[in-house]
Amino acid sequence: MRITGLATGIDMDEVISSTMKAYRIKIDQKTQKKDIVEIKQQLYRDVMSDASKFYDKYFDITKSDSLLKPSNYKAVKFTSSTDSVKVNASNGAKLSNYTITGSAATAAKAVIKDGVTENSKIVINGEEFTLSGATSRKMEENLNKELKSRGINVTATFSEVAGSVGKPALVLEANEKGTGGEFTVGGIGNVGNKQQWQPATSATITGISLDDIKKSGVIKIGEETIPLKNTTDDKSIISDFVKALEDKGFKATIQTDDKGNLTITSEEAKSQENPNIMVGDKSAIFKDGTDSKASSVTFTKSELGTGDIVVKGTKVSIPENIKDDELTKLFEGTGVKCEINGDKIVLTSETIGEAGDFDVKRDNGTSQLYKNGEDSTIVIKDENTKETYEHKGTSNTVTLDGVTFTFSGEIDGEAKITGKNDVTELKDNIVKFINDYNELIEKLNTVTSTRPNRNYSPLTADQKKEMSENEIKLWNEKVQQGQLYKDSNLTRITDSLKQSMRTLMKDSGLNLEKIGIVPVKDYSGTKNGTFSIDEDKLTKALEENVEDVMNLFIKSAPEPLSEDEKKDSTKVKKYNEEKSQTGILYKLKDTLYSEFKSSSSALAKKVGLQGTATFSNNELTKSISNYEKKIQDMESDFTKREQALYSKYAALETMMNKLNSQQSSLQSMFGA
Repeated sequence: MRITGLATGIDMDEVISSTMKAYRIKIDQKTQKKDIVEIKQQLYRDVMSDASKFYDKYFDITKSDSLLKPSNYKAVKFTSSTDSVKVNASNGAKLSNYTITGSAATAAKAVIKDGVTENSKIVINGEEFTLSGATSRKMEENLNKELKSRGINVTATFSEVAGSVGKPALVLEANEKGTGGEFTVGGIGNVGNKQQWQPATSATITGISLDDIKKSGVIKIGEETIPLKNTTDDKSIISDFVKALEDKGFKATIQTDDKGNLTITSEEAKSQENPNIMVGDKSAIFKDGTDSKASSVTFTKSELGTGDIVVKGTKVSIPENIKDDELTKLFEGTGVKCEINGDKIVLTSETIGEAGDFDVKRDNGTSQLYKNGEDSTIVIKDENTKETYEHKGTSNTVTLDGVTFTFSGEIDGEAKITGKNDVTELKDNIVKFINDYNELIEKLNTVTSTRPNRNYSPLTADQKKEMSENEIKLWNEKVQQGQLYKDSNLTRITDSLKQSMRTLMKDSGLNLEKIGIVPVKDYSGTKNGTFSIDEDKLTKALEENVEDVMNLFIKSAPEPLSEDEKKDSTKVKKYNEEKSQTGILYKLKDTLYSEFKSSSSALAKKVGLQGTATFSNNELTKSISNYEKKIQDMESDFTKREQALYSKYAALETMMNKLNSQQSSLQSMFGA
């Protein structure tokens, strides 16, 4: 803290402040110029951010609702004349009308009303089940678990609708629709000698140890003697042994017990040849693996007899005096293969594993299928092309030309399917696009047409001290207005966007106005180049002429000319004509990308583009840095000048103190 003016009576702070005021004004003016550049840069970046968001929202082809996707202009809605046929159209579905006849695939079903209480027994596909559970829901749950565990593809439900109130019936329904899902209920007594399925096992080799190998130093496999590189390290011995076996086609793992005895196990579960291993004078003990075996049932012809048997849920009727080849054919399609050798008959499952396990049961006359499953038989006729498609099988769903038909039950007569363009979502997306475009254009118009107010300059630090926060905010808003007035880059870009929206398609004669998107008559205001929308007219245009509307928006640009083609004036003229017919959205996309998304754009070089090197290396940032350096130099010079003045006045104070001291001495002398 300086205490000045005691000797001279001069307020040095006031004098020096007044003296330095002119220089402080120069610094403030330089700071204001820097502030203006920073304001301009931020205003530019705000515009660039809005334009970039608009681009990302509407010109990203990966988005499912992108207006650049042709499929989004071809939404079709179908109505069905019957509940037996439901229709769903995907994007790009073909518009047509269809006539459908036939019936859907149904599942085999059995309804049992009596004898379905707790502890009752029921035979399904030859397997006996005991109903367990205190309630019908619990019995249903337990039965379904048992059915699944035994590989029977049937679902059980208890239903009062199928039975009566308080006495639900048991409904058994095949999980697979069509004739392939048939099952039987009832039947008793197993026939023949059953052999359970057997999983494959791996071959093993024992009888040799690590000590045997260390003493011998070699392993003999077949006729080849293989010396081991390392006979001291156990891990190396085992590794070399495994490698030697693998070279002979015997992939295996080796385990040792605490005494060093080896157990060699093949990695392949199957029967294999003995590799004949010897270590010294010891021969390894080879135990062959076994191949997997499917479940089988063996019986004699007399045991089989005649009548009905149930195999894997399928009833097979054995007539008298049947020949061997005819008997073999009877089992085709049952999931088992029949082999006859003299009087011996072997039925072998075609599926290996638990799922292929089966029994052969004698039918006592109670085994029955209550309702056969049926395959679907559907005929779909395209009324526009008059072509027909026939569908048969277990599926009740068919997709043709992007249209999915789902069937349930029998179709009474004919089902009429009527299609029409469903433009609701497309219309809504176009309206959103135009509204957002209007918002962007209004912002561009505002920043380029608003004149600056010369009465407002950026506030200095001293001025801010005299104002409230709200006053500063309002003042700064005035300063920002008009800073981009008639900006050449933004004006050029705005004109380019407006020109794209004026596209007229020669082939169809369409432009935006003809589909209900009308220019706003505000030729000099901020709404210049914006549009109002007649949604009814737009909807009608989309319903009646969606192809031409699609071309108006997204007709592709021609391929660029090669350097040689550019020399041909005829080709250049044709190219320019075709390019003028590029869809509006692609024209806008090109302009927006080149001006607001590319690091080589004029704005990126001037202002900087977020996410690129230009964000910190551009004209305005460099200008701001130059101002900051100049201001820093001026502040340093200001401090030096101010200090020099204080030093000068301090010297004056010293001289005045001496003078005052001398004067006091003289007065004392004369007074004395």
